[in-house]
Amino acid sequence: MDKAPIVYGTEEHKELFCRQFIDTHKPFEPPDLPWPELSQEVIDKLAGFPIWDYAIHTERQVFNKLTAYANEIEDPLLKEAMALQAYEEGRHADILRYFLDRYGIPFKEIPDKKLPSNLEWCFMTTGAGECIDSFFAFGFIQVSKSTEDYPIELIEAMEPVVQEEARHILFIQNWLYYQRYSRSFWKQPVHFLATMYAFLNSGLSRLMDMKDLGGSAFTAQATQYENSSGLNARGFIDLCLRENRRRLAPYDKRLARPKLIPRVMGMVRHAL
Repeated sequence: MDKAPIVYGTEEHKELFCRQFIDTHKPFEPPDLPWPELSQEVIDKLAGFPIWDYAIHTERQVFNKLTAYANEIEDPLLKEAMALQAYEEGRHADILRYFLDRYGIPFKEIPDKKLPSNLEWCFMTTGAGECIDSFFAFGFIQVSKSTEDYPIELIEAMEPVVQEEARHILFIQNWLYYQRYSRSFWKQPVHFLATMYAFLNSGLSRLMDMKDLGGSAFTAQATQYENSSGLNARGFIDLCLRENRRRLAPYDKRLARPKLIPRVMGMVRHAL
């Protein structure tokens, strides 16, 4: 029998999305993952990616931001859930460092940036960015499995991290709804507009980051994936939509799912 729906912004909603996030946490350390042996050819290919310094820095910055925000939160349950997400983001940075050290891939540590003063807005923009990144990452993971460009054992070793991102965006979406619908009725449209701006800001930021990291290299990589997988842009969007649904399917159906990026990319798909 289906459970009765919940009302967003209520104590019941908060209890459900926080408890689900906390209860589905899986404790492990980077060396615990089943890292495979890699050929020098694969290691050289991975070393050629221009993203590693930026990726570690980004995960570490998210850890710093969420830790600071968790310290500001007064509600004990929300504080616990936010601190846990901060810990998992920090663990992602540690996993990347361990991965690069294990396979002898050089990287540089980028100094931490000063934290912004408005940490709630900071989490909103950070969460919007995670929703954008995860939508495409879930698709790329499946493409990587099908093309065999990298050993399947390496992709499977990272599976716990990928599924954690699904938990994160589920938590973020429900945190957004809880923040919005627990406000006075007249303040809810303001929060909605702030959310849209956060997604726009995060999307533009990612385009600038891609340009700084070498947009031509990413374009070439995407073309290689398209040629090796047989997927065109429309097929890739379909794959991302399916993978997003699959990744979020195990969790309580009463919780809100991220909708903005799937809807936007669904419109892009129809325009292609």
